[in-house]
Amino acid sequence: MGLFDLFRASPEKRIEKAKKALEADDPAMARDHLDGLDGPEADAIRRLAFEQLVLRNLEAAVSWAEAGDDERVRIHLELADEHHLGGLEEKFRDTRRRLREIREAHRAEIEEAERRKQARMMQIDPLHTGPGSLSIPGIEDEVLGDDKEELRARLALLIEGYPEDLRSSVDDLGADFARAALDLEEGRPDLALQALVVLSDDAPLVRWERARCAHMLGDPKSAARELRAFANLVGGHKAVGNSHSGLMLAQCLAQTGDPHGGLRVVRDLRATDPRVGGVLFAQLLAATEQFAEADSVLRALIKNHPLEASLYKMLAGVRIAGGERVAAMRALEQGLHQNHCASGTCSARPPDVESKRLLATLYLEDGLETQRALQLLEEAPLRGGPSWDDLYVEALAAKARRDDRLPALLATLRQHTPEGDPRAERLQEHFPA
Repeated sequence: MGLFDLFRASPEKRIEKAKKALEADDPAMARDHLDGLDGPEADAIRRLAFEQLVLRNLEAAVSWAEAGDDERVRIHLELADEHHLGGLEEKFRDTRRRLREIREAHRAEIEEAERRKQARMMQIDPLHTGPGSLSIPGIEDEVLGDDKEELRARLALLIEGYPEDLRSSVDDLGADFARAALDLEEGRPDLALQALVVLSDDAPLVRWERARCAHMLGDPKSAARELRAFANLVGGHKAVGNSHSGLMLAQCLAQTGDPHGGLRVVRDLRATDPRVGGVLFAQLLAATEQFAEADSVLRALIKNHPLEASLYKMLAGVRIAGGERVAAMRALEQGLHQNHCASGTCSARPPDVESKRLLATLYLEDGLETQRALQLLEEAPLRGGPSWDDLYVEALAAKARRDDRLPALLATLRQHTPEGDPRAERLQEHFPA
């Protein structure tokens, strides 16, 4: 049932649907089914729905606080307060106490990280250019120039991102490694690789930076080889700065046509840390057609990050691939509903045009909720030149409206659909010649 059907169903049916929505753990939909209804039964169900929404938003506020996103914490606290009908005051107090603890812990972490960074930058001289040190030809002359202090600090920060037990090895690797690391950070993997290939194969950081070079150069096979060597040298995969050697290996394996191998790597990582690589895990599950598990992983991610529109689109994609089109529509509607807000209050979250156009496409293809689909397209106008998918959904809309532009749209679509293109079958199914 679409959103517009809410106002056509009888009160009894709407109450029954609200009960089912609660059982399905969808309090927002239960609330919507009861909109405008009065009476003891409707009020009781509404109160349960609002309590669940309050608790869900308080949990989300804590999750976003742990992630360091104060703006989303504020949004969820406001939503919780908006839905609160009384009786959960103690839960609000506990949540605010927890938020204070998280903020204090984050502040302490930031202060400690800054202290360590300043101490390290005072202590280490990664380019050996300090007073009394040897000059390193090539680095000072060819790289540092007038920006010597800035680049020395940048390299210090790069070293700070390495696993702690590997940082001391940078001095032993010397000037060539330092120059290669800076070249890679500045987007010159070709130059960096030239220096790295002649360095020791037994140095874990050399293997790591070679892997990053190969990955940036579009050679996932070589990157995977270097990542395996890195893991063998250090006794397992590690987080390195904002990256993770195991997740990078899984990505490289998938890019070489071995998603099953990538999935095995991520499963091994998640066996010791279930929080690692959730999105990649779901992508690999979908790539290996394990749609039910991918669906479960994405729903868990959405529960922790309810405002991430990309997760709803990914979930819809998994469900479409698994043949669950109605469930895909439901995921997209849920994402649009969760991220909806009144005009003038959403400057940080632009309208999700992609979700609206995808949902409209599904509705029109399946002959469902035509008016809803057309409304979605009006809310999601094109920006820039249309893609094939944009032309296709516009043709579906023209067909639904009986628009005279349909023949011209179809002619353009067929002109841009080469023979053998998988989209040709889709076009023929919905627009038989």
